Amino acid sequence: MARYWLAGCRKWLAVTCAFVLTTAGVCRAGDNDAELRALIQEQGKQIEALKKQLQSVTSDVKPAADAADPAAPKLDDQAVKKIVSDYLKENPGAGMPPSVQTGYSSSTGFTIRSTNNPPYVKWEDELSRIPFELRIRGRLQLDYYGYFPTDSRNHLTNFDTKNDTSPDFSQLMAKRARLIFEGTAFDPNFRYHFTLDGNTRGLAALAGSGVPGTNGLSQIGSNNALGNTGAIAGGATIGTVDHAVRPFSAYVAYDFHPCSSEKGCGPDCAEGTYKYAPTFTILAGKLKPLFSFEEYLGSFNQQFVEYGMSEWFFDAEDDNLMMQAGFEVKALEDRLFVHAVVTNGNETQIANLQMDDLPGFNVGWWYDFGGDWDPQRNRWILYGDGVSDLEWHVNPVARIGAAANIVPMDRRSEFTVAELARVRTIPAGPGGTSLINLLNGGGVNSNADNIGQFAADKFDSYSYEAWLAAKWHGFSILNDWWLRDVNNVTGRKAPAGVYPGNGNNQPVLYGVNNVGSNALTNAALFPNHALLDYGMMLQGGYFIIPKKLEIAGRWSWLRGESGNIRGDGHFTTLTAAQKVALGIPAAATVRVYNEAFRKFSEANEYAVGVNYYFKGQQLKWSTDFSVYNGGNPAAGGQSPAGFIPGVDGWMVRSQVQFAF
Repeated sequence: MARYWLAGCRKWLAVTCAFVLTTAGVCRAGDNDAELRALIQEQGKQIEALKKQLQSVTSDVKPAADAADPAAPKLDDQAVKKIVSDYLKENPGAGMPPSVQTGYSSSTGFTIRSTNNPPYVKWEDELSRIPFELRIRGRLQLDYYGYFPTDSRNHLTNFDTKNDTSPDFSQLMAKRARLIFEGTAFDPNFRYHFTLDGNTRGLAALAGSGVPGTNGLSQIGSNNALGNTGAIAGGATIGTVDHAVRPFSAYVAYDFHPCSSEKGCGPDCAEGTYKYAPTFTILAGKLKPLFSFEEYLGSFNQQFVEYGMSEWFFDAEDDNLMMQAGFEVKALEDRLFVHAVVTNGNETQIANLQMDDLPGFNVGWWYDFGGDWDPQRNRWILYGDGVSDLEWHVNPVARIGAAANIVPMDRRSEFTVAELARVRTIPAGPGGTSLINLLNGGGVNSNADNIGQFAADKFDSYSYEAWLAAKWHGFSILNDWWLRDVNNVTGRKAPAGVYPGNGNNQPVLYGVNNVGSNALTNAALFPNHALLDYGMMLQGGYFIIPKKLEIAGRWSWLRGESGNIRGDGHFTTLTAAQKVALGIPAAATVRVYNEAFRKFSEANEYAVGVNYYFKGQQLKWSTDFSVYNGGNPAAGGQSPAGFIPGVDGWMVRSQVQFAF
C-alpha cells in the first residue's frame, strides 16, 4: 500500500505544482513584476526541494505498471498545452533563454538581442519583443562580364565611325561585397539600417564646384558637341577609385500600428483569417526609391545577372540609392503598399554640395491579388521580394503597381551640372550621351566658364512607371512600362547689353556634324518643346526543377525623341534678321533641322538566362546572354551592367552569389 500511496502523492504533487504555477500567473506583469518573479523563483526552489525529498523516499519503491489511482485528475496533452500557453501569456518571456539572446536565421542573418541593462531575467516570447536588436548580414557577388561590339556606327549622328570602334570589355570582378547591420533600438518599432558596400568596379571621383569665372559662374560646362568625351567639372567624373568602400545605405524608421497591437488568432477567427495590424512608417536616410520596380526588390533578388536596359535608363539613381524623407504604409493584410518621400532630386554617386537646391518627389504603390494561405504561420504568402517564383505558388498571385519620380532642376549657371547630367538621350553616341552636354550651345560664343552662351541652363525631368507581375507553379512574368517627360528646357540669361536684354532667357543651340563628315563645326537651333521618351520590359521565367533550376528570357525596349539631333536630315539656315531677333551673333551659322527632336529612335535588348539555386537566393549561380542594337543609351561611360552605351554588341555575364 505504501508504494501506491507514494505514487498517488507524486501525482497530487505534480498537479499542485501546476496549479501553483497557473494561479501565480493570473496577474499580468506590471508594477509588481519583480515581486512576482521573485515569488515564482522561491516557489520553484521549494518544489525542487520537495521533489528531491520525494525521490529519496521512493528511490527503492517502484509502482506496478498497471497501477493507477482512480481519484487522480486526468490531464491530456491539450490541457497541458493550454496551461503552459496561458502561463506564458501572463508571463511574457518565461519560456525564453535569460537576458541576452543570439541566433541565426536565413532570412535575417546573425542576431543579437538584449534588454536595456539586462538583469538576466527571462524576457521575450512570441507576444513581447526585446527593444534592442542587432542583425548582421553580408553578401558577395563574384562576376565575369564580357561585352563584344558588333558595329562602329554612331547612333546619335547616324554616321559610321569607320575604324574608330569601341574595344571589347572582358573582366572578372567582385561586383558587390556588402556588410549589413540592422535592427531595433529603444523600442521594437524603432528600426535602423546601415550597409557598407565595396567592389572592384570602382567608385567615381567627381570634380568640385570649379573656379569661379565670368559672372561668378563655375567651371561646369563642356563644349563637346556630342557629349561623348571630355571632362566636365562641377559634378563630372574625373577619376575612378578601385577597391573602395562607401556607406551605401543608412536610414532610420519608426513603425506605428494604428489598429491592433498584436498578431495571432483566437477561436473567434474564421479559417483563413487572422488578427492583423497595418503598419504606418516614417523614415529618413539613404535608401532605395520606388523606381524602377525590380530595382526596388533589390539586386539580391534579380532574375538576371543585371537589370534590363530600360530599367537602367529610367531609374532614379543608377541603383546607388538616394536620400529620402517620408512615409510608407502596409495595409490590407500587407497586400497594399504605399511609398511617398521627398528626395534631393536626380541622385547617384553625387555629393550634396554638387546638387541644386530643388527637391524631388518619389511616390508609388502596389497591390497583391491572390496568394497562398499558410496555416502554420497563419498568414498569406503573397508576391514576395523577387520576380522569380522561388516560392512555387500553388495558387496564382499577381502584383500591380505604379510610381512617379518628379525631379525639377535648377540652373547649372548657379549650381553644378551633376543632376542635369544624369538625364540621358535616345539614342546615344559611343560612351553614352547626356542631354545637358548635347545642348551645349554649339560652340557659339563660349565664355570663360567653358560653357556655351547659348547652352541649355536647366530643364525638368518627370518619369512615370506602371507594372504588372504574376507568379504561379514556378512560372513568372513581369511587364513594366515607363514614360519620361523632359520639359522646361531653358537657356542661359542674357548678359547685360545683349539683345533681347539682360535677364531674358536666350535660345538654346546644339552641335551637329557636317553632312558626310564628323567635323563638329555647325550649330543648330533647339526647338523649344518637351522631349518624350518611353520604354518597356517584358521578362519571364520558369523553374524546370522546382525551387532549383530556372530559365528566363527578357526583351527590353526604348523609344524616344531626346537624342534625334538631325531630324529627317533636311535643314534651313537662319537668316541674319532671324539671328538678330534671337540675339545670336551675325557671324554664326545656325541651322534648323526638320523634325529634330521630333522623330523617335529605338533601341532593343534581347536576353536569355539560367539560374541554379543551391540554397535559395543565398547561394545561387546565374548566367545570361544578351544582344543590343540601336545604340543602347542606358548609362554614361562603361555601364555597371557591362555593356558599352551607344555601341551595339553582344554580352555574356556569369555570377555566383553568396549571402548570409
